[in-house]
Amino acid sequence: MNIALRPLLASVAVAFFLSGCASAPATDTAKTAPQYGVLVQNGKLTEEGELRRDLGLEHSAAGRHGAAYAQWLPLAEQGHSESQFNLGLMLRDGLGVPADPAKSLEWTRKAAAANYPDAYLALGVRHANGTGVNKDPAEALRLWRQGAALGDANSAFYAGQALFFGLDVARDGPGGLKLLLQAAQADTPSVRAQSILGMIYLTGEEGVPRDYAKARQWLSLAAAGEESQAQHHLGVMYQFGRGGPADQRKAVAWYERAARQGNPASLNNLGTFYKNGKVLPKDVKKAREYFERAHEGGNLDGTVNLGDMLFMGRGGAAERDKAVALYKQAADAAHAPGQCRYARALRHGEGVAANADEAALWLGKARAAKQACDIQLPLAAFLK
Repeated sequence: MNIALRPLLASVAVAFFLSGCASAPATDTAKTAPQYGVLVQNGKLTEEGELRRDLGLEHSAAGRHGAAYAQWLPLAEQGHSESQFNLGLMLRDGLGVPADPAKSLEWTRKAAAANYPDAYLALGVRHANGTGVNKDPAEALRLWRQGAALGDANSAFYAGQALFFGLDVARDGPGGLKLLLQAAQADTPSVRAQSILGMIYLTGEEGVPRDYAKARQWLSLAAAGEESQAQHHLGVMYQFGRGGPADQRKAVAWYERAARQGNPASLNNLGTFYKNGKVLPKDVKKAREYFERAHEGGNLDGTVNLGDMLFMGRGGAAERDKAVALYKQAADAAHAPGQCRYARALRHGEGVAANADEAALWLGKARAAKQACDIQLPLAAFLK
């Protein structure tokens, strides 16, 4: 039985967007519009400025991005940081105006210079990914830290994640943990920070002692925010009784919530419940469907489980050649159970031409990964 227990993967990719679809490009209002009165004083909008800002928001929400750009441009020119940031997004994505990476970067930097927190976050992402600027993880971290100092939860999350896991920067576990906690406890908290904190305490990662009570606390908060990885790992905690009594029904309920969002690991685990007929009624056809969805989502346990169903003809026609191809796919991705199954198929010529030497090679790889693997028994007998 292959149950997915994979940790939450750290990532630095993030997207910023304005709602709606792109509209026709606006004309350059800096050249064509009449002179405006004072719209911004001491960094704050005047009454006329607020009217323009709100009208721009209405246009943007309705997908009239060209009209929104026209409203926000004079505000940005007079130093309104939020409008400067919005123009940066619109110029980046070609919303209402032709895309212009250089101008986008210029407006975003102006917003950051005015201490607009989201601008630090966006600039940090650009430097982390090398988008329109030289890739510079240290500069990304510096910018995220500035955003975090202004109280931005997302900046604190990215800075904390980079430091805690040492993502292209020198690792600082305590400093990273502090920033992750800041992000998770903000007035508008980062559910991703809550989810990662839950995983850190669940696994006892990177020098942090394992603490199931804290793991369940943070995962529950993130799960309530519909973070599917947190929902999945809460299911794991309930299934195996980590931090409290095991409760298979609660485990299934959390897997189902995560699966509704397409979480591959939860799809795999639900397939296992349907295959075994425990808690959920036995339904091999449905199990096969869940394993297929898990495999399509990139879950290697799901890939191997789907291979087993195809090999034995459970929930549908037997297709041994396709099953062995799935085992090889998992084996090539360094998935030890897949390596063991592929070795067994090669050893006995099941669904693939027999090849004792290659079988021995894959057997060695599986054992090197500390997978219990004995290929003397044919695969058909092993899976029976």
